[in-house]
Amino acid sequence: GRGERRAHNDRQLLQAWFVLCHQIITINEAKRRQSFSFEDEEPLELLPVLMDASALLEDTHIEKLSTHLPARVQGYPWRLVYSTVVHGTSLKTLYRNLLELDCPVLMVIKDMDKQIFGAFSTHPFRVSEHCYGRGETFLYSFCPEIKVCF
Repeated sequence: GRGERRAHNDRQLLQAWFVLCHQIITINEAKRRQSFSFEDEEPLELLPVLMDASALLEDTHIEKLSTHLPARVQGYPWRLVYSTVVHGTSLKTLYRNLLELDCPVLMVIKDMDKQIFGAFSTHPFRVSEHCYGRGETFLYSFCPEIKVCF
């Protein structure tokens, strides 16, 4: 009945949680990368490579999101840390999977209306009584074009 339909809809919503981890580069690594480009050249588009398949992000999403990412995380692969499809629908599992990380994360959510939105955080999400992160953290949505709020 109605309760079953709601449970099914809730399950669809939760299956859409997707957290990716970005690697951070050092200042020396950033300088090393710059030394490989020529001054007259246009800067190379450094689109991230997804190490795991995404059921939510299309290439256009990745391209648009990557223009808003801090330079220090651009050009590095994204690794799947949590997906409700793979890991189940447990917030506890999400936090446990993020516990040992020390890298920025991108959360991607697809709701029941098939809208994609989420957040980029300079630090892994965790339960805290205090604020954490930097001014580079932002929320985003694709509706249908990308909207970013810092």
